[in-house]
This record gives sequence, C-alpha cells and structure tokens, in this order.
Amino acid sequence: MSETREAAKRLCHWADESGLKALPHPNQTIELRKGSQGQHVCLMRTAEGWSWFWMWEPFRTDDAWEKERGLPMGKEQDMVRRVVAVLEIAQAGEKVS
Repeated sequence: MSETREAAKRLCHWADESGLKALPHPNQTIELRKGSQGQHVCLMRTAEGWSWFWMWEPFRTDDAWEKERGLPMGKEQDMVRRVVAVLEIAQAGEKVS
C-alpha cells in the first residue's frame, strides 16, 4: 500500500479516536466533520516531501479552493488535534450567533 494511503488511513484513525467523522473526497482530500462543522484537508507533495494542507472553499477566488500548508505527513495525530480545535471554535461561534 502506498505511503500516502497509509497516511490517510492514520488521519482517519485519529479522527475517529477524536470523535470526528472522516469523509473521503477525490484528489487525496478528506473532510473531517463534527456536528454541523467541517474542515477539508488534503495531502500534497512539497519540496520538503508530503504535507497535509488546510482547504477552504473559494471566497476570494473564482473556482480554486484556498490551501494553506499544515503539518508534514507523519504528524496525522497532531493535525487532527488542530482540526478539532478549529471545529470547536466554529461550534462556539455558532452557539453565540
């Protein structure tokens, strides 16, 4: 099995352990959901090797998703911890509105 597939499996495992639902999408993209909140992440090759990237639906561009580099492959547990923190902030904001 490929290195990237194993990394995706690890991310999904840690998402499950953290109470998130992992939904696979095309192009090595995974949506992590907690309740009504979700965050897309994807695995992309960089000059330093493979890294996880945060993804946001386009609002400043026409069609392309916005991407921001997250953690390197191998740090899936830490990436999931960060996603959990982001989704908890979003849920808190949802309760205030």
